[in-house]
Amino acid sequence: MFKFLPTLFFIFLLSISSNAYAIKISDIQIEGLQRLEPGLVFNNIPFEINDEIEAVDFSKTISLLYATGQFKDIVVERKGSVIIIAVREKPILFELNFSGTTIFQPEALASALNQMNIASGLVVDEGDIKTAEKEITNQYLSNGKYSAEVTSEIVPLSNNRVNVNFYINEGRISRIKEIKIFGNKIFSNEDLLDEMALKTTNLMSWWNKDDRYSKQTLSGDLEAIKSFYMDRGYLDFKTNSTLVSISKSKKDVFISITVDEGKKYTIGDVSISGNIPEPIPTEDLRTKVLIKKGDTFSRKLVNQSAKNISNLLGNYGYAFSNINSLPNINSDNLVVDFNFNVDPGKKIYVRRINLIGNESTKDEVVRRELRQYESAWFAQDKVDLSVTRLNRTQFFESVNVETPTVQGNSDQVDLNIIMKETNTGKFSIGAGVSSSDGVVGTLGLQQANFMGTGNLVKTEISTGGVNKVWGLTFLDPYWTDDGVSRGFNLYYRDIDTKKLDTGDYKSNNYGLGLDFGIPLDEFKTFRVGSTFDFTELDLKSNSPQGYKDFCSDIASSGSLNCDAHSLLFYAKWQNNSLNNAFFATEGSKITLSADITAPGLDLEYFKIKIDAEKYFPLSESVTTKIKGSLGYADNYGDNLYPFFKNFTVGGKTSVRGYKEGSIGKKTYDSSSSSFVTYGGKQMISFGAETFFPVPFVKKTEAYRMSAFIEGGGAFDNSFDADEMRYSVGLGALWISPFGPLSISIGVPLNEETNDLTEKFQFGMGSSF
Repeated sequence: MFKFLPTLFFIFLLSISSNAYAIKISDIQIEGLQRLEPGLVFNNIPFEINDEIEAVDFSKTISLLYATGQFKDIVVERKGSVIIIAVREKPILFELNFSGTTIFQPEALASALNQMNIASGLVVDEGDIKTAEKEITNQYLSNGKYSAEVTSEIVPLSNNRVNVNFYINEGRISRIKEIKIFGNKIFSNEDLLDEMALKTTNLMSWWNKDDRYSKQTLSGDLEAIKSFYMDRGYLDFKTNSTLVSISKSKKDVFISITVDEGKKYTIGDVSISGNIPEPIPTEDLRTKVLIKKGDTFSRKLVNQSAKNISNLLGNYGYAFSNINSLPNINSDNLVVDFNFNVDPGKKIYVRRINLIGNESTKDEVVRRELRQYESAWFAQDKVDLSVTRLNRTQFFESVNVETPTVQGNSDQVDLNIIMKETNTGKFSIGAGVSSSDGVVGTLGLQQANFMGTGNLVKTEISTGGVNKVWGLTFLDPYWTDDGVSRGFNLYYRDIDTKKLDTGDYKSNNYGLGLDFGIPLDEFKTFRVGSTFDFTELDLKSNSPQGYKDFCSDIASSGSLNCDAHSLLFYAKWQNNSLNNAFFATEGSKITLSADITAPGLDLEYFKIKIDAEKYFPLSESVTTKIKGSLGYADNYGDNLYPFFKNFTVGGKTSVRGYKEGSIGKKTYDSSSSSFVTYGGKQMISFGAETFFPVPFVKKTEAYRMSAFIEGGGAFDNSFDADEMRYSVGLGALWISPFGPLSISIGVPLNEETNDLTEKFQFGMGSSF
């Protein structure tokens, strides 16, 4: 054994000698840095001073530095005990420029490239720029510009900065020349093409731009065709192939679609199973199912049935229920059974209601409209009703609801009510135009949400030659916590009917009113109030004899001046379920009002009137309204019924196409040597109006057009069909930034010689 000791000792000495003379790194030098700090390099290299040079992995060092994304070229070399790292930094983007683009705004392109990390202040990578070229080109392809070309240029600047310029040649638009559908036998090509958003070039393509091929739009069209078949029983329908080709000139696009219609199925047995919560009767769930045995299969009705069941469960607190409509297909008999399997999930309650966006409106004004409460079980119907009530205040342009879950609590949600406030201050103008009277208008100021309190403050001033009115109204819709409202109104009116050709008289009246509104339920209200009115009548020698008779009756025989003071009590019941104040699409509104004066003063009369309107949605964008009004009035004391309290018909609010208040029996009056209209103690008006989107306008949220037919009449003693007047026409409503603007063109259908027509009428308002 001892003979090996000299050998081991020799090896030990060699080891000591090797370590003593190993070369260590004495310095690390970095060359080529311009904008970066040396620390970035030192933090990303796997060695430091005094490490052995032989242990340095140059390849790994280069890889680590490239991984920082800051360098385009790296060289690592050794000079003696010094390591030298030479780098070339990638430049920083100073400015991004686009030339030749008209379809896309440069800002939109810059925003899109920002998602690709190409933006001012970021490192420029030539590979990313080439990728951006392709992406911009693809965007042009999706808009039908198949000949579009995109090139880029990197322009060096000082301090290692560059500008990147994109040069775009948009080329001509490739238009759809032909769309062919093969394999369809049950439905024609025309039926299926009607379901598609893409069209071949037509007269309106310049506006609708529907002849420009888009892959995304075609995908949507294929789904629309599938839905068309599946809603009509064709459960096995499928698209076999889709071929899109383009001509050599890149001018024309051709689309070919091959379909397999399959067989038509009917509904078999329909059942409901699963874990149905005890408070919910199964029969209530069945009423939500829209399909029954023997019906033609419809995917739309199946999906809607599942949604209806889910909504019902949501009303009981099961906000995240899952309803699976499970089909059992019998291909031999072409029958499909459906089982709606109910998984209610956990019962959810609302932890907190957060109000977002009501910068002007106070929280309490919003919360008093809510019917879903904090710490209560979530109820979908109460959430929906809360949104409806907030919309009906007209304080908000939009109201949306989010229900995020509470972290750590699977049975709790927060209710985020996100509101976008609208201008509730209005400067309003209303006017009508006719050849005889020119423009007659009204001017008003209104703040429907005064200082965010929800209170209404309104003043009105008439600018017309007939009515000069000053009025002030204040309404507190929540005078009490349970929703009883209180309102005051103060007014002064100066009326001169000379220009109306309905009988010449002047009146000055002023008054003060007080009323209260009592909510009966979510849709019904009852209002009661009174008004003390002081009226002074000033008749002319040519005033109608009926007007003179009234003054003679309450003053003295032959008198042309008289006072007609009254204390009026009134009541109004209203049921309003309209879903929108301006653009209602469904619901109804019925109003029954009754007025009666206190006995012992100059005026002793009563009036009863009922107004009703109902909306019928015909489609998602078309709605029809049916409206009607009936009125009856008379005196109950010794004095005559006041002629200036007669019902009047005609104008923007009743029968368009006729002058305001001009419909009724025409009586020749010798005093005025003209035909006059007194109005009447009875009235009737009715109409039908269909609302539809404005043609050629894509964003129709603020616009609506209509076609209407209206009729009505005012009668002094009894109904007379000969005195009824009718009209048809077109109307338009625009909720502009300056307030609602309405225009109508009415064409009288049975105009008589002495009728006063006004074919063009409009009203507009301005927000401030």
